[in-house]
Amino acid sequence: MNFFIDTSNTKLVLILEHNNIIIDSLIMENQFKVSDIVFTEIEKFLQKNNLTLKNLKNLYTTRGPGSYTGIRVAITILKTLKLINPFYNIFLISSLAFQAELNDSISILDAKGNKSYIGIYSKGENIILDQLVPNELIEEFKQQFPNYQVKKDYENINFEQYFLKLKNYFKNIENIENIEPLYIKHFI
Repeated sequence: MNFFIDTSNTKLVLILEHNNIIIDSLIMENQFKVSDIVFTEIEKFLQKNNLTLKNLKNLYTTRGPGSYTGIRVAITILKTLKLINPFYNIFLISSLAFQAELNDSISILDAKGNKSYIGIYSKGENIILDQLVPNELIEEFKQQFPNYQVKKDYENINFEQYFLKLKNYFKNIENIENIEPLYIKHFI
C-alpha cells in the first residue's frame, strides 16, 4: 500500500493508493496548525480504511519549499517511520514539481515578504532550478515562457490525479540521513 502525505503548505493531504487505484484521500484546507492535528488525522484515516502503519510499504511526501513547520512535519513523520521500520520505502518530490504536474508550467508558491518560490517545469522535468525571487520578477518568467501554464499556491490541484501521474517522478531515498527538507534561501 502506498501512502502520500503533504503538509508543506496550508493543506493537510493524505492519500492511500494501491496498484494505481486511489483507495481513499483526505484533503483538509486552511490547516495553519497542521502539527496539532496530523497524527490524529493519520490515525483516523488509516482506521477508516481498516489499515495500520504495518500495511503501508511506500511513503511519499513533498519536501518543500513551503511552510517551514509544514515541511518539517511530513519529513519528520517519514523519517521516524523509516527509523522504526527500515523496510519502508521513502519517496520525495519538490512541492513546486508536484504542483506543476506533467504540464509545461511556471510553478509558484507564495514565500511571504513580497517573494515567491518559483520553478519552471516541462513534462515533469525542472528546466529552471527552483528558486526564491522577488515578486516583481514573476512577470519576466511569464514573458519568457508565454505558453506555460501558471500554477500558484496549490490552487485547483487534483491531488489524487497528480499523485498518480507523478508517482514515478518521486525520488527514492534509501538513507534517512539523506531525507532533507527543501529550503530555498536566496534567489539566483
